[in-house]
Amino acid sequence: MTYATRSMFKVDKADAEEMTAHYARTLFPAVVEPLSGCGAISVEDRHFTIGSCSVWSGKCHSGMKVTLPGGPDAYGLYLPAAGQMLVDAGGRQLESAPGRGLLADMSLFRRLTLFEQRGHMGIAFEKSAMVRQLSELLDAPVADDLKFDGPVDLLSERGMQIATLGNLIWQNLTADCSERSSATFSERLLQAMMIVLLETVPHNYSMQLQKPASPAVPKQLKRAMEYMHANVGADIRMADIARQAGTSVRTLQAAFQQFKDTTPIGYLRMIRLQGARRALMSADQSRLVADVARDWGFSHMGRFAALYYQSFGEMPSETARQPRYGDR
Repeated sequence: MTYATRSMFKVDKADAEEMTAHYARTLFPAVVEPLSGCGAISVEDRHFTIGSCSVWSGKCHSGMKVTLPGGPDAYGLYLPAAGQMLVDAGGRQLESAPGRGLLADMSLFRRLTLFEQRGHMGIAFEKSAMVRQLSELLDAPVADDLKFDGPVDLLSERGMQIATLGNLIWQNLTADCSERSSATFSERLLQAMMIVLLETVPHNYSMQLQKPASPAVPKQLKRAMEYMHANVGADIRMADIARQAGTSVRTLQAAFQQFKDTTPIGYLRMIRLQGARRALMSADQSRLVADVARDWGFSHMGRFAALYYQSFGEMPSETARQPRYGDR
């Protein structure tokens, strides 16, 4: 793998029309306006692409507003060096300033306001990559959309680790060729950044990552889970599970919600997806994905593929193609 420089530019005292056209050519479609009435915009930027991530450093000397028709399908981390930036995202206004980073869903971005002398380093992580990393940390499928909530306190101990790691990523990307580590090294640094962000910045899976001790599971719930595992590939229904557990459907639903934070069908889907993933990772590559899916109780291939991608951040066929230990 090699480094790919996405773009590098410096624009001095351009008008709004020139900057809008420039962004459309080099970055993404957007409408750019000057922040002050002078009408001149001055910016400089440098971008790299590594695997599923984009990394950039930029400075807006004059201040500007950037209006987007819709941001990229990625999570964006902003590590400020100077100045202030406001982001209108999904009906919320988010702020980034020195000591206060920002991690958010870029697909929700509608307007960025960069004030005079704003400078920052940014990293965009494709959503599928972040979901894949979260799934590995949970050792379970990711059933719901990952939603980060809150700024990144760069003055805390963990926040300073994030800032230091960001600096290391950028230093390696911009080092002279003779001093630069491999692209694989940068990929591992970016993976480490995803892990520390998932463990530090609050999101809707934070409690699950902490893995608190579970209370004693009722016998009926244990019987239901054992039955599901024993018949994971069979066409079983809620009434079958409740009957085998020796309880009512309603009681079983309440027990799963209380002790597993899901429904009985949600739990069954989770163990099926986990089983299918293990099978795809260990099976002979000549084996069809459809056969593995059927073995684990999935009869509709389109639905299986969609659930699998949502849960693990990659398609079943991508998992099946991954090299096994010992492969040459």
